[in-house]
Amino acid sequence: MEDIWGLRPEELAELSTAAVFLSSALRIALLPEGLNVIQSNGDAATQTVHHLHVHLVPRRGGDAMGPIWPPETDYTEASKDDALRRVKAAVQSTPPLAQPELSPEDRRKHLDYIQAVVTRQSAASSSAKGWLLPVTTAAFGFALTQHLWPLALLGVVAVILFAYLDANYLRSEKAFRKLYNTVARAERMVPRFTLDPTDADEPLADGTPEKTRWQKLKQSYLPEWSVWRSWSIAPFYVAMLVLGVGVLIAAAVTRPTPVGSRENIQSPPPTHTTVTSVPIPANIPEPPRP
Repeated sequence: MEDIWGLRPEELAELSTAAVFLSSALRIALLPEGLNVIQSNGDAATQTVHHLHVHLVPRRGGDAMGPIWPPETDYTEASKDDALRRVKAAVQSTPPLAQPELSPEDRRKHLDYIQAVVTRQSAASSSAKGWLLPVTTAAFGFALTQHLWPLALLGVVAVILFAYLDANYLRSEKAFRKLYNTVARAERMVPRFTLDPTDADEPLADGTPEKTRWQKLKQSYLPEWSVWRSWSIAPFYVAMLVLGVGVLIAAAVTRPTPVGSRENIQSPPPTHTTVTSVPIPANIPEPPRP
């Protein structure tokens, strides 16, 4: 292999891994203040040995290597802009470098990682519903019996908060399922063992404006309408909200019975028990003996 332009993707990965490994060994053994990674291609780039190789040069201040960059150049701004424009055009027209094919074992392991996250999100969604039921039962029940509409309002707020939490769990679960399908079907290359759901998104077309800060926040924290309309969100939480509003209205329009009216309620007459004592004579004749 003469230069970098003849490298295959798998060879490039092995070369980069070896360079990082040896750089770590040099740092441990020599304790340098810095490190230059130099890879030259062609005579104009001072390549004197015509096969592909990488120089790892440990550096210290004031060493014999000296500065590798010139202090200044005589390139005009127009020439720099022209070079940048041509490089951008070349990048857009050059097909992306093919990545090494993922082995079946690595793909299965990646899918296991993603499935574990999906299972955890689903369990968290079920736990949210499980925690909400006793909270609302206690709040709504006590609000009805004690005629406390603020407590019923607190229960309604709890329903809304749990609905938002559950919807975010479902949104995250759907995003990871999309990543799972992308990896399983090998629709396009994604970083190895990635757990970032955005890696499964379609790449933006040329000329697409970048998302604003508000759009990014909305995408990160506000579930889309398809999530809110899901069978696991809308039926359950809408029913809980309707119940909570009904309890709130009932607790607000009814009033507890005043204390004075309770005292006017006639109580049943008391039951009198009379005990009568019968005197026993002192001299009782004994019965005759046979």
